[in-house]
Amino acid sequence: MKKISITFLLVLISLIAQAQFTFKGTIANYSNKRILVKIDRAFDDILIGNITTNSNGSFSIPVKDNYSGIIEISLLDAKKNYIFISDNTDIDFSASITTNDEFIINIPGNQINERYQNYLNYDIKKNSILPQLQNINFYYNSKDDFYLPLKNEIQRISEMNEPDISEFPFLSYYLKTSDLIKNTEIGNGDAISNKNLILDHFKNAGQQFETSGVGKSLLYNYFKLSAMGATSQKDWENKIDKAIEVLLDEVGEETSRGQEILSATINFLNGYGLVNLTDKYMKRAESLTCEISAELKKTIQDNNSIKEGKIIPNIKFTHKLNDKYTYLYDIKTKYKLIMVWASWCSHCQQEMPYVKQFYENFKKSGGEIIALSVDYNKEDWQNAIKETSWLNDSDLIYWDSKFVKELNITGTPTLILVDQKNKILKITSKISDINNLIK
Repeated sequence: MKKISITFLLVLISLIAQAQFTFKGTIANYSNKRILVKIDRAFDDILIGNITTNSNGSFSIPVKDNYSGIIEISLLDAKKNYIFISDNTDIDFSASITTNDEFIINIPGNQINERYQNYLNYDIKKNSILPQLQNINFYYNSKDDFYLPLKNEIQRISEMNEPDISEFPFLSYYLKTSDLIKNTEIGNGDAISNKNLILDHFKNAGQQFETSGVGKSLLYNYFKLSAMGATSQKDWENKIDKAIEVLLDEVGEETSRGQEILSATINFLNGYGLVNLTDKYMKRAESLTCEISAELKKTIQDNNSIKEGKIIPNIKFTHKLNDKYTYLYDIKTKYKLIMVWASWCSHCQQEMPYVKQFYENFKKSGGEIIALSVDYNKEDWQNAIKETSWLNDSDLIYWDSKFVKELNITGTPTLILVDQKNKILKITSKISDINNLIK
């Protein structure tokens, strides 16, 4: 009996040691449905859970590493994320999905998230609802039935005190930086001043920046502000180029922050199809003589490997295609066209009739299409592929799909034509660009 007790205790200690904290919740009207759970980094996020709620709408996931920062959950169509704040303590929230698919938090889950929700409630009432009520008030007088309730509500909101968040440093940082993002959007104040505010933030923000997920929004605002007044595409690119030079010189590429920014910048440029600028900053990254971060190394590797003339990675499919293809290289055809798309993508829908028309002759020429979808909803995906005869696959985790990372995909549709030796012949978004290459 004593031996059993000791063994049980050791197992219990082991289980406790494996998790820093637990993130769990119950969502009413969301039973037996999927949830994606992610933790944020400065410029992106990491998927830590692709789970299904139980019959009560509950789920639980252990977070093994010490983590203070933003936790995001995606549900429904995965296009909208809902934010929780982690201070490395357990979170156990209760929420519901309304008939309009709104996500309502009933119990925030712990003290920091309760304060976060209180602040959001205060902010929306004080800065959004109150001004509207004050405008409406001009159209009523003391004889109107609605006058007194309206006046009382205006007074109640006016007297609301801002929730004290001083005991939660990360929450304070996140809310202030969220305000910075909103206040530096185009049209809000002086462009040069706003650009300098963002530049100062990149230079001086502390460790909290690294788990806040705010980097990409700040970087986009910085680029948009920098490109204001451009009179042509060339002028636009020149302004962006100059802004990048200033940013990297100010922050310093030898620093981890500078290398994060350089990595995110390369991905931004590549995503917008700015080939010359992408090549310029890829060369700048490759020429660094200081120690290079793992993140920047990966960006260099990804951008170098998925290029015309390179060999495409031997990606593993989520499902065994046609009950015989596990890997891309298993498909031994003269040509392979990898098409990354989604059922929700309007550009994909516009291109699809031309792809179907192309496929008939492509198949006769010894080619095969492998369509990899970044869908989330299984039913939507299956309905979209019902009338296609090419090979289809999806892991149904939206932009967190593993092939998105393996193929360095930045948008849909992306078409990658490879030959029999798996050499990339063409990367494009238009099937017409592929048509002329097939012999």
